[in-house]
Amino acid sequence: MRKFYLPAIAIILFTIILPVIPLTHAAVPAEKEGTPVEDPFAALEEKWGVRPLSIRLTGSDHFVDFRYRVSDPEKAAPLMNRRNKAFLKDQESGQVFQVTVSKIGNMRSTTQSPQMGKRYFIMFTNAGKALRKGSKVTVVVDEFTAENLVVE
Repeated sequence: MRKFYLPAIAIILFTIILPVIPLTHAAVPAEKEGTPVEDPFAALEEKWGVRPLSIRLTGSDHFVDFRYRVSDPEKAAPLMNRRNKAFLKDQESGQVFQVTVSKIGNMRSTTQSPQMGKRYFIMFTNAGKALRKGSKVTVVVDEFTAENLVVE
């Protein structure tokens, strides 16, 4: 095998393996000495059919990657509609961060028919690297609101 094929193979493997890596619950508080923790996402999942998985800094902290899993495709449909505006709000400063836009469009999962159990994402721009690990944020998509998410 020639040397110039190795970077291409590494990139292909990375794109195949990365979606399989389990994601953590970004805002779930730790248990305290045997005390069970109340599920902060139960009401959100019941109403909107989605469960937040993580919210992480990425791209040298220039972006914030919000991941979630669909548990009820019918209820989750409004989150997938590209006409519904999405943004991220820093709870401390009130600063609003928009969805990242690239040459191919918004960096956000959109579909007319979400799949149960499938993971989706929204990539927000972290202007001026204002958000840091530990920042509390709120994700808003039209009427959907996920509050008190802690950036990893």
